[in-house]
Amino acid sequence: MELSNLKRDSKMVEGGKWVDEIPGMGNLRLRVRGMSSPTFAALRGRKQRKVPKSDREADGAIKTDVDMRLLGEALHEAVLLEWDGLTEDGKPVPFDKDLALTWLTDPDYMPFADAVVWAASFVDRSTAEAQGGLEKNSRKPSPGSSSGGTQQPA
Repeated sequence: MELSNLKRDSKMVEGGKWVDEIPGMGNLRLRVRGMSSPTFAALRGRKQRKVPKSDREADGAIKTDVDMRLLGEALHEAVLLEWDGLTEDGKPVPFDKDLALTWLTDPDYMPFADAVVWAASFVDRSTAEAQGGLEKNSRKPSPGSSSGGTQQPA
């Protein structure tokens, strides 16, 4: 194992990056932080510590439905930064924080939350060496997008 393959770009994990080619998501692109970012870890920890006894099991574990809601809230507040490529009736759906909260906390929209988690995990796995190669091959943002380039999954 080459040592450079183990080093990740922690600034990019915290700052976020565009990810496309998300399995099963068509042209959807997400700009996300990694789930190992200090921002996400601190926020999720604070939310979990605030969970009352009534939302915990007898052993102190957080009830599954509560934990899933907390994860969606933390993804909304600390991981998902922007999206591009979502449409409704063929028209672009601009990034909207309120809409994102709904999609990340409503079980009926689990595929969207799964896509955010997948993209964030991809960012977490991105190494500093791979980042340099990806930047050379990144696409330009779509027309009307205020975003920077996108990164292609390996």
